[in-house]
Amino acid sequence: MKNRTRGVAQVIEGARVVLRPLNETDLETVCKWDTDYYIAAAAGPSDDRHLDTRSDYERILRSRTARMFAIETRDGTLIGDIGVVEISWRKREAELVVRIGDVRYRGKGYGQEAINALLRHVFINTKLDRVYLRVFSDNARAIKCFLKCGFQKRWVMTPRADRAGEPSRRIILMVLERDDFVRSARCRAAS
Repeated sequence: MKNRTRGVAQVIEGARVVLRPLNETDLETVCKWDTDYYIAAAAGPSDDRHLDTRSDYERILRSRTARMFAIETRDGTLIGDIGVVEISWRKREAELVVRIGDVRYRGKGYGQEAINALLRHVFINTKLDRVYLRVFSDNARAIKCFLKCGFQKRWVMTPRADRAGEPSRRIILMVLERDDFVRSARCRAAS
């Protein structure tokens, strides 16, 4: 993975993916992904982490507590987005959000590569010591990917029943500490 700068914006490179800051030209595509059935089911009810509207998008771009990137293939095809949100510089932690919006690239390792590239960038170039994420317990594909990236399951939360009295889906909190990432990166490099 290489990190390089185009102007002021950070570009993070992996073997097959390039992470670059999201820009206004990405907005239409990114918002369209929010309506995709698979993404909507995996993400659950929409919240402020999704780029549903132009104002949400602009707020995230200006935020001091979020860093969002477009995931592109080497040929420049926009296939997803990834970032760290809810950054707490005091606690030295942030939440990872990621999605592969282009269905042609799901299940082919692009998400895992993007996650690893972003984690390397975060743990090498920032003072963050912990990255966490939340995932629904029935999202087996995502959980498998996060485990491969070194995340560990910390706890399971079962929210209250919804308005119809149906039990809500369980949410798993997964965490990756800087020391664990560095240790696993060394092991991968040595083998």
